[in-house]
Amino acid sequence: MDDVRRSAESSPLEPPLYGRIVRVIAAEIAQGEIAAGERLLESRLASRFGLSRAPARQALAELKAHGLVTPATAPSRGFVVVEGATARADALVNGVVEPQSFETVPIWQRIYGEVEDAITKRIAFASWRVLETALGQHFGVSRTVAREVLARLQSRGLVLNEGKRWIAQEMSPERVRDLYAVRAILEPAALESAAPAASKGRIGEMISDLTDAIETKATGAPLDALERDLHVDLLGHTTNVILRRAMEQHQSLLLAHRYFYRLTAQMYEVEPFLAEHLAVLKPLFAGRIGTAKRALHAHLMASSDRAVDRIAMIRGRVPEETVSFLEPLPPASR
Repeated sequence: MDDVRRSAESSPLEPPLYGRIVRVIAAEIAQGEIAAGERLLESRLASRFGLSRAPARQALAELKAHGLVTPATAPSRGFVVVEGATARADALVNGVVEPQSFETVPIWQRIYGEVEDAITKRIAFASWRVLETALGQHFGVSRTVAREVLARLQSRGLVLNEGKRWIAQEMSPERVRDLYAVRAILEPAALESAAPAASKGRIGEMISDLTDAIETKATGAPLDALERDLHVDLLGHTTNVILRRAMEQHQSLLLAHRYFYRLTAQMYEVEPFLAEHLAVLKPLFAGRIGTAKRALHAHLMASSDRAVDRIAMIRGRVPEETVSFLEPLPPASR
């Protein structure tokens, strides 16, 4: 572990995405802007910083490792700032960190968010080979750590292992429609399984958030958070572990939606999925599970067509910056 820690600390890169969140939140706790007892939610951090939920999740794990937050008591979600966090936050901001914090968050987890973001930015435009050795060199970590990151990405459906190659597949129209077709089978089944464990209070909050988003014509990162509230957080309550894993394997497009929303904001005055989510959640709140399932199926099929249209609009606008561990594949190799 000491070798891994030195490798991570000696990396010449800027702090990872999650580390920047930690730095800002710790400073706000140290200055009293975030008080003890305040709740921090993964979705809210992602929305605030304009990032996916992976780095937000990692940031909360790191804040917990430093003793600044603790998991909220059920049925509340997220993390709560602990009493006495001000002094620890001040020490963290000023570079006085407790060694055990580095033992708590695995090295792979610290770089995962940046790798995920790099891939999801680019799969609308081409297929890519993810270079395992270059990935380790880029972040100053071992190949074992790089392989762990790739295995996690594989479990989310973002990369495939083809013998000696890791491939991030292009989101072609055919692939998009296939993914949504499978989701339209899996997610309504997950909704039925998850419904008994879903808090009515939380469903009510989601309905309120969607209503506010429609009224304010929300754009960008908040839309990503609202998508995940239903498709990840609520459906994640399913008691069928195999179903949940299969569902996660086919939700790779959710990870890329943040970029689609930002680059295609002009397509709709108000994002259509907001009203479609309401059509799912309102009957769910009233206990009409069958109606909610049918609305979710209809929403996913409509989303399939919109996703194809969004990708067609932005195709060709490949991010200008290059990433050392991603190599574009020629069309014949995809």
